[in-house]
Amino acid sequence: MTSTVVEVVDWSGGGAGGLDVAFDGVGGAMGRSAFDLLDRGGRLVSFGLASGSWTQVPDEVAKERGATVVRSLTRSPEQLRELTRRALAEAAAGRLRPVIGQRFPLDLAADAHAAIQSRRTLGKTLLEVG
Repeated sequence: MTSTVVEVVDWSGGGAGGLDVAFDGVGGAMGRSAFDLLDRGGRLVSFGLASGSWTQVPDEVAKERGATVVRSLTRSPEQLRELTRRALAEAAAGRLRPVIGQRFPLDLAADAHAAIQSRRTLGKTLLEVG
Protein backbone atom coordinates (compact mmCIF):
# COMPACT_ATOMS: atom_id res chain seq x y z
CA MET A 1 0.00 0.00 0.00
CA THR A 2 2.76 2.48 0.78
CA SER A 3 4.09 2.46 -2.79
CA THR A 4 0.63 3.34 -4.09
CA VAL A 5 0.40 6.33 -1.79
CA VAL A 6 3.92 7.46 -2.72
CA GLU A 7 2.95 7.40 -6.40
CA VAL A 8 -0.15 9.48 -5.65
CA VAL A 9 1.87 11.95 -3.58
CA ASP A 10 4.43 12.30 -6.38
CA TRP A 11 1.69 12.82 -8.96
CA SER A 12 -0.11 15.45 -6.95
CA GLY A 13 3.02 17.40 -6.09
CA GLY A 14 3.27 16.06 -2.55
CA GLY A 15 0.79 18.41 -0.94
CA ALA A 16 -2.90 19.01 -0.40
CA GLY A 17 -4.94 19.29 -3.53
CA GLY A 18 -4.79 17.70 -6.91
CA LEU A 19 -7.10 14.70 -6.53
CA ASP A 20 -10.82 14.68 -7.20
CA VAL A 21 -11.36 11.21 -5.70
CA ALA A 22 -9.33 8.96 -3.41
CA PHE A 23 -10.28 5.33 -2.76
CA ASP A 24 -9.41 4.20 0.76
CA GLY A 25 -9.31 0.51 1.58
CA VAL A 26 -6.91 0.88 4.52
CA GLY A 27 -8.34 3.53 6.83
CA GLY A 28 -6.50 5.03 9.78
CA ALA A 29 -3.52 7.31 9.11
CA MET A 30 -3.16 6.05 5.53
CA GLY A 31 -6.74 7.03 4.71
CA ARG A 32 -6.25 10.42 6.33
CA SER A 33 -3.18 10.94 4.13
CA ALA A 34 -5.37 10.18 1.11
CA PHE A 35 -7.97 12.69 2.32
CA ASP A 36 -5.26 15.34 2.67
CA LEU A 37 -4.45 14.92 -1.03
CA LEU A 38 -7.98 15.83 -2.13
CA ASP A 39 -8.62 19.01 -4.04
CA ARG A 40 -11.38 21.33 -2.84
CA GLY A 41 -14.70 19.57 -3.43
CA GLY A 42 -13.00 16.16 -3.61
CA ARG A 43 -14.42 12.89 -2.41
CA LEU A 44 -12.87 10.18 -0.21
CA VAL A 45 -14.49 6.79 -0.81
CA SER A 46 -13.66 4.73 2.27
CA PHE A 47 -14.49 1.05 1.78
CA GLY A 48 -12.16 -0.79 4.13
CA LEU A 49 -10.29 -0.63 7.38
CA ALA A 50 -7.27 -2.89 6.96
CA SER A 51 -5.51 -0.70 9.53
CA GLY A 52 -8.17 -1.61 12.10
CA SER A 53 -10.05 1.68 12.06
CA TRP A 54 -11.97 3.89 9.67
CA THR A 55 -10.34 7.05 8.40
CA GLN A 56 -11.13 9.78 10.89
CA VAL A 57 -12.13 13.05 9.20
CA PRO A 58 -14.18 15.35 11.42
CA ASP A 59 -17.28 16.72 9.67
CA GLU A 60 -16.09 20.30 10.16
CA VAL A 61 -12.73 19.53 8.47
CA ALA A 62 -14.49 17.94 5.48
CA LYS A 63 -16.88 20.89 5.29
CA GLU A 64 -14.00 23.42 5.34
CA ARG A 65 -12.42 21.60 2.38
CA GLY A 66 -15.76 21.22 0.63
CA ALA A 67 -14.98 17.49 0.61
CA THR A 68 -17.22 14.48 1.03
CA VAL A 69 -16.34 11.29 2.89
CA VAL A 70 -18.33 8.28 1.68
CA ARG A 71 -18.32 4.95 3.51
CA SER A 72 -19.84 1.76 2.19
CA LEU A 73 -20.56 0.64 5.75
CA THR A 74 -20.56 2.78 8.84
CA ARG A 75 -19.78 -0.04 11.21
CA SER A 76 -17.13 -0.39 13.86
CA PRO A 77 -14.26 -2.88 13.48
CA GLU A 78 -16.00 -5.05 16.10
CA GLN A 79 -19.25 -5.08 14.14
CA LEU A 80 -17.38 -5.97 10.94
CA ARG A 81 -15.59 -8.82 12.74
CA GLU A 82 -18.97 -10.15 13.90
CA LEU A 83 -20.39 -9.94 10.38
CA THR A 84 -17.30 -11.78 9.10
CA ARG A 85 -17.70 -14.45 11.80
CA ARG A 86 -21.34 -14.95 10.82
CA ALA A 87 -20.51 -15.14 7.11
CA LEU A 88 -17.80 -17.74 7.77
CA ALA A 89 -20.24 -19.77 9.89
CA GLU A 90 -22.76 -19.69 7.03
CA ALA A 91 -20.04 -20.84 4.62
CA ALA A 92 -19.01 -23.66 6.99
CA ALA A 93 -22.64 -24.77 7.18
CA GLY A 94 -22.81 -24.89 3.37
CA ARG A 95 -25.33 -22.06 3.07
CA LEU A 96 -22.91 -19.57 1.53
CA ARG A 97 -20.87 -20.70 -1.45
CA PRO A 98 -18.32 -18.56 -3.28
CA VAL A 99 -18.13 -18.66 -7.06
CA ILE A 100 -14.77 -20.29 -7.83
CA GLY A 101 -13.80 -19.25 -11.32
CA GLN A 102 -10.33 -20.74 -11.63
CA ARG A 103 -7.69 -22.71 -9.77
CA PHE A 104 -3.92 -22.51 -9.98
CA PRO A 105 -1.31 -24.78 -8.42
CA LEU A 106 0.72 -22.97 -5.77
CA ASP A 107 3.85 -22.97 -7.95
CA LEU A 108 1.91 -20.85 -10.49
CA ALA A 109 0.87 -18.20 -7.95
CA ALA A 110 2.48 -15.48 -10.07
CA ASP A 111 0.28 -16.53 -13.00
CA ALA A 112 -2.79 -16.38 -10.75
CA HIS A 113 -1.90 -12.84 -9.65
CA ALA A 114 -1.29 -11.80 -13.26
CA ALA A 115 -4.71 -13.18 -14.28
CA ILE A 116 -6.44 -11.30 -11.47
CA GLN A 117 -4.57 -8.08 -12.23
CA SER A 118 -5.41 -8.29 -15.94
CA ARG A 119 -9.09 -8.84 -15.04
CA ARG A 120 -9.20 -12.14 -16.96
CA THR A 121 -10.84 -13.93 -14.02
CA LEU A 122 -14.40 -14.56 -12.91
CA GLY A 123 -15.34 -15.24 -9.31
CA LYS A 124 -12.68 -16.27 -6.83
CA THR A 125 -9.23 -17.50 -7.78
CA LEU A 126 -7.88 -20.37 -5.70
CA LEU A 127 -4.30 -21.45 -5.13
CA GLU A 128 -4.13 -25.20 -4.59
CA VAL A 129 -1.49 -26.65 -2.29
CA GLY A 130 -0.22 -30.13 -3.08
